[in-house]
Amino acid sequence: MRKHLRWAALLALVVAAPLAAQQDPAALVVRLQGEVQVRHGGSTAPATVGTRLVTGDEVLPASGARAILITRTGAQQVVTEATTIAEPRGSGNPDLFARAMSTLAQAASADARTAGGRQGMIRPIPGEPVLVAPRNGLTVTADRPAFSWMPVEGAASYTLQLRKVDGGRPMRFEVAMTEWTLPADHAALETGATYAWTVAPQGGRPTREQQFQVIGTADNELLASTLDEVRAMGLDPMVDGLFLTAVIFRDLGLFYDADVALRDLEKAGDMSADLYLLKGEILNVLGHEEEARKAFDKADAMMR
Repeated sequence: MRKHLRWAALLALVVAAPLAAQQDPAALVVRLQGEVQVRHGGSTAPATVGTRLVTGDEVLPASGARAILITRTGAQQVVTEATTIAEPRGSGNPDLFARAMSTLAQAASADARTAGGRQGMIRPIPGEPVLVAPRNGLTVTADRPAFSWMPVEGAASYTLQLRKVDGGRPMRFEVAMTEWTLPADHAALETGATYAWTVAPQGGRPTREQQFQVIGTADNELLASTLDEVRAMGLDPMVDGLFLTAVIFRDLGLFYDADVALRDLEKAGDMSADLYLLKGEILNVLGHEEEARKAFDKADAMMR
């Protein structure tokens, strides 16, 4: 579990991202409905999820539109009419704001763009069912995770072998497809345990193993309590709080879940340059180099 930096230190990192200013942000846009503009200094631009707002910025919703903000103090602010951002007041938990600031800043300054060629990237190998997910030692939140791999031409079926790394007999499953989930009639995977798995095409040799970990009890409780913090702000973690949920997953090292949350944000049309940078970073960690480059390219195009 990655430790969080102290709140005051995190805010200093924000200057690397779009629309940042020399002063500390007072608020952050986490959800938009309809057309919303932000006037910063002498210029006006469309607001996006992830836009940082400083004291004096103006949020300008069109008729019927609204912006949901979280402030530096951890309070929710719903803007439905022209509003000038003031110094935050009110009580709340500033931790989520700090995490979001840190996550966006790290994604903007990460070296993921130049990570091509490193170990852990998914690349086709002729005749081998390259393992796609879960891999790279990453953590999954499901105790019946979904497995996927690249097909082998001519293979009618595959043998998936799964073993607990610190002991236990290997389990073998005959699978017809290249996607498979541990069935309900089989014992769930052990909480906090590390597993290794491999796949062999019918009549062929198995691929090299990949490892992953099932989320532990303490981490799962931390995830649940953090999502409760989002609810305490009056936000639904899977709807208007989805951006914060993506940040939480990524912050806790749950990259598969963070990827799903960002895909949902993209479907809702809430992606910004910041979020495409974050998506690119996450996809690189997952091993999806080509998809990551596309996300970075989209971020670059939006920042021109």
